[in-house]
Amino acid sequence: VGKVVVVDTVGNITYSLIVGSLLDYSAGLNLAGIVASRAYATAVNFVTGGPYGWWREKAFEVTRTTEKSGRVRKTLTDLLAFNTFQVPIYATAIAIGSLISEGKVDWKKVRDGSMYLAAISPLIGPTMGWYMDGFRRLFGVKSAAEGTYKKNEPTTS
Repeated sequence: VGKVVVVDTVGNITYSLIVGSLLDYSAGLNLAGIVASRAYATAVNFVTGGPYGWWREKAFEVTRTTEKSGRVRKTLTDLLAFNTFQVPIYATAIAIGSLISEGKVDWKKVRDGSMYLAAISPLIGPTMGWYMDGFRRLFGVKSAAEGTYKKNEPTTS
């Protein structure tokens, strides 16, 4: 399981650096703001990258989506995984950010930010899944639909 955790973590971080930088720029952040935003995101993704890879696999397993499933089904499964894992993580980040900067959690900002990420998730969720599976293949790890974590779990007999 160690290799897949590292691959998923690095895949998650590199995707976030690329796509997140573009989003930060489009949101109007200057270079210092982009660097700060990506540094924070890298720290979060370092902790959540492996668990997100496992979560994606569970989404594929629960929905019975396989490598042979159609592109639409795989895309919807990645969208499900993204919205049930990444959006709540993002909501937590906004809550912590507002608590630190304003002295209290700004629930409107948490709601608005989460809704914005959910709204653009049909673009980000599936492309993140494709990227992570491509990254997995690059390093000899099976796709989320093939279930690498499950294959490495100890069996009880």
